[in-house]
Amino acid sequence: MASNACLPTTAIPVVQHSSAEPEPDLLAPSLAPTPNATKSPLDPVAIADRSIHDLYARQSQTLEQAIARYALRNNRPPPMQFDKWYNFARDKNCLIDDYDQITRDFAPFYQLAEEDPAHFQKMIDKGRELVYLDIVLLVQFISHAVQWAHILPDSMFLINGRDEPRVVFNIMNPSTLHRCRLPTSSNTEADAVPSIADMAPLWTPSKTLHVSPIFTPFSCVPKSPPVIRSSSSSDFTTDLWPILSMTKISPCFSDILFPGQYYYESSGWSGKFAKPNDVQWDDKKPQLYWRGQSNGGHIIHNNHHKFSRFRLVKIAQNRSDIIDAKMTGFWEWHCTFDCERDPIIEEYKIGSEGSPREEVYNYKYLLDVDGNTFSGRYLGLLRSGSLVFKATAFDEYFNDWLRPYEHYIPVKIDMSDLVEKVEWAIAHNAEARQIQETGMQFAQRVLTDSQNDCYFSRVLLEWARLQSYAKQSTVPFDE
Repeated sequence: MASNACLPTTAIPVVQHSSAEPEPDLLAPSLAPTPNATKSPLDPVAIADRSIHDLYARQSQTLEQAIARYALRNNRPPPMQFDKWYNFARDKNCLIDDYDQITRDFAPFYQLAEEDPAHFQKMIDKGRELVYLDIVLLVQFISHAVQWAHILPDSMFLINGRDEPRVVFNIMNPSTLHRCRLPTSSNTEADAVPSIADMAPLWTPSKTLHVSPIFTPFSCVPKSPPVIRSSSSSDFTTDLWPILSMTKISPCFSDILFPGQYYYESSGWSGKFAKPNDVQWDDKKPQLYWRGQSNGGHIIHNNHHKFSRFRLVKIAQNRSDIIDAKMTGFWEWHCTFDCERDPIIEEYKIGSEGSPREEVYNYKYLLDVDGNTFSGRYLGLLRSGSLVFKATAFDEYFNDWLRPYEHYIPVKIDMSDLVEKVEWAIAHNAEARQIQETGMQFAQRVLTDSQNDCYFSRVLLEWARLQSYAKQSTVPFDE
């Protein structure tokens, strides 16, 4: 089974807008700051509370309004069962309008559907031959889906059970568009990259990336993060498969994001704490705190010097007055080719024992930094009562909602600006406290398990619509 349908050579628009003037009550981006908002520097709690109140006040208040806003943002009507989703979202106090990430994730598949309405279904049929059933993932999926299964039409989904992206396909690069066709052989794992064990002859100290030509899309990331320099696992596909994943790196990967178990407070995988924060802001140490493993990629010769976590520890060794960062374990499996284990452990003072998770309460500043993939700690850190610094390359489904310098402080992947950012926070205590409070309240009140359910179910409504096109000869964008 094969399809020659391919993406248009024109760039894919992120979000399309109508040229007509929208009615005032129908739009204006709902996450935009409220004009002329009065902010007192003395009451960070009230300011954070007001920002969340305004966010919900800007959401659609009726089904008719939600349909109109969806059509304006997407240039098509909402998917079937949208009315049921709207009622579910209202009951769960979820955001109604702000799902531009979903629009971006599905954009290439809607464009493919214009040429071949059955393309999405063909990919799913093909994918069924190449994937295996993960019982643990299935149980987790069912535990969430039972809350909103009544919203969804009958559908079949391809879900990536790992916490790493899988679809190496840069939809913004015209040179990769020819690869949107279906794989022609059913005995290949979706054109998967060979495992690291099979790639040893292709690694050299000066070349820390597979030299296979199918890896050329990785060149779309300047100053690539460790996952691209020396990925922990190599089960990628270079075909444009519709796959639901917890994370991706834009624009190199084209996975469709969904909220995985790391984001549910009810899950044992979440970054929650055993007890609530009991240390007031002014009683916390004015230092940045981090503990974690040495993971982040396979160590080949001295490439670990460029890995985020190793850079962090080296900076902390030189600036222990403001940064307390230590590795609490060495990943033996990542010590791969020409890797000098003992000297590395000695140089970075890598220990063997962790610290209680609640230790973060004693510090004003915390860091979220990638390992093999996203850390899974971010929401827990935001809820901790400390200010979060974020040095990550991976996209998560809520990226559009959490804004730099409003909810957290961004840091470059290479950590080159970490010291100056921490020094800024120390010198500007009131501003730092405001960012901390705003981020904490957003994570506690907006990024709830119910919001995860609303996002996940909305993703699957779009999926179900694309799958339903296989039963039609044309795409009914005027439906």
